[in-house]
Amino acid sequence: MSERQSYAAVDLGSNSFHMIVAREEHGELRVIDRIKDMVRLAGGLDEKGRLDPATREAALASLARFGQRIKDIPETNLRAVGTQTFRRLDNPAGFLVVAETALGCPIDIVSGREEARLVYTGVRQGMPGGASRRLVVDIGGGSTEIVAGDTLDPVLAESVPFGCVATTRMAFPDGRIDARRWRDARRTVLGELQQFSGSFRRYGWDQAVGSSGTIKAVQAMLGAIRPDARAGIDRKGLTELRERMIQAAHVDGIDLDGLSQRRRPVIAGGLLILDAVFQALAIDRLEVSGFALREGLLHDLVGRLGDHDPRDKSVDAMAQRYDCDIGQADRVSDWARAGFDQIAEDWGLRDAHRELLLWAARLHEIGLAISHEGAPQHGAYILEHADMPGFTRQEQALMACLVALQRDKPDPEAIDHLPPRLRDVARRLLVILRLAIAFSRARSDADCSDFALSVAKSNRIELALPEDWLASHPLTRHDLACEREHLQRLGLQLRLATLPPNPGHDGLAT
Repeated sequence: MSERQSYAAVDLGSNSFHMIVAREEHGELRVIDRIKDMVRLAGGLDEKGRLDPATREAALASLARFGQRIKDIPETNLRAVGTQTFRRLDNPAGFLVVAETALGCPIDIVSGREEARLVYTGVRQGMPGGASRRLVVDIGGGSTEIVAGDTLDPVLAESVPFGCVATTRMAFPDGRIDARRWRDARRTVLGELQQFSGSFRRYGWDQAVGSSGTIKAVQAMLGAIRPDARAGIDRKGLTELRERMIQAAHVDGIDLDGLSQRRRPVIAGGLLILDAVFQALAIDRLEVSGFALREGLLHDLVGRLGDHDPRDKSVDAMAQRYDCDIGQADRVSDWARAGFDQIAEDWGLRDAHRELLLWAARLHEIGLAISHEGAPQHGAYILEHADMPGFTRQEQALMACLVALQRDKPDPEAIDHLPPRLRDVARRLLVILRLAIAFSRARSDADCSDFALSVAKSNRIELALPEDWLASHPLTRHDLACEREHLQRLGLQLRLATLPPNPGHDGLAT
C-alpha cells in the first residue's frame, strides 16, 4: 500500500523523541510503526537556553533517522511538534532550520496548554467509555501537563515547567537523595500547582489517568513490588516507592525491578512530581494509559485534514469574545479567498496557507475591542499570546504578523522575526490581506467588484479591474495608490490594469 495513505506524528519531547506512523483503514487509524529515541534534550539545555554540542548532535541524529522513515509520506500527512525544551531555546529559529532539514518536515512549537490539549486528546483515544469526567496527568522531561474534561475538548488545561529531567537536576543536583531534599523540592512543585489545583478539585472527575514514560515506569516498579495488586498507582504504592528512592541515597543507587537503565537517571524527579500532584489534587488512584501526546497529535492531524479542525472552533470563539464585525470579516475573507485562489499556484502557496490567511481575515479587527488607536498592534498581541487550542506558536505568530501589518507602512523587520520557512509566505499572504481590506474599507457589499489577480517573476503583482471602476470609487483608488508605495518596502511591485470585457477569471461578482 502506498505511503501516501499513511500519516506520521512526531513528538519531540524534553526527554524522548517519539514517532508514530499509522494508516487509515476502514475509517480507523491502524498503527504500523513506532520509533523512540531517549535524547534527553532538557538535560543538554543550560540556564540561558543553549544546547550543548553533544545533545544537539544526538537530537539531529535522531531526527535524521525519523526523516528516513517518513521521507515518502506527503508533507500534508506529517506533523511534528516541539514541547517545553523547544519553548526554552534561546535561539529556536536557528536550531529549527537544521532540525527541520534533518527531519524533512516543519517542526511546530506548541504552548504548554496546547501540549496539554494534545495529551488529553491522545489519552481519550485509548480509554474505554464510561467515565463522564476524566483527569489526565502527563509528566514529561521538561514539563507536566494536567487536563480535565468530559467531551472531545478539555475544560481545564494547565502546564507547569517541572518535568522528570529538569526536576531531577533541580532537586538532586549532585545525585544525592535524602528526605530533606525531597521535601523541599516537593514544596517548590506544590507552590506551582497551587495556583490552579483548586479549580481542578472543584471540577472533579470520575477517573484519573496518567500517561508518559515516568508514570508507566512507576506502574512497572509497583507491579514488580506487588505482582498480585491491581494495575495502576495508588497513594500507598507511591509512598513506598518514595521511601525506597530516599533509601537508595543517590540517583545511581536506585535499583528497582521494573525500572529500565535508560529511565533510572531521571526517575527520582518524575516520582517527586507525581508525589506532589497526588497531594495537590487529592488523587487517590491513577490509572495508566499507553496513549499520550503522539496519539493526540496523530488524531489532531487527521482532524485538520478532514472537517474536525479544532482551530475553526478557536477562531469562532475568539471572534465572538472580541465582538468582531462578522459582516466585515466575511467581506475581507471572501476577497482574500478569491485573490488567493488566483495566484496560489504561481506563488507556491498551499491549502494550509489559505486557512491561515482566512483565519487572519476573520480576526483582523479584534484589536478594535481594545482601542481604535493602534488596533492592528493590539490585535497582533492578542493573536500571538492568547491560548488558541489547535494552533502552534508559529501559526499564531504568522497570523499576528499579518494583522499587525494589515495597513499603513509595513515593517519588513516584523516578517524577519518569523521562522525562515514562513517569511516568503507571510509577504505573499500580507499582500492579499492588505488588498482585501482596501477593497472592503467602505463596509458595503455594493462596492464589491470583479477583479483578476496575477503575478510575474514572483515579486510583481498585477491587479485588473473593470474599466472606470476606480473613477467611481475614489477611496479605493487612493488606497491602492498608497499600496503601490507600501508594498515596495516588502520588495513587491503592484501594477493596476483594466479588466477586459467578459473575462474568464474567478474574481468576485458584483
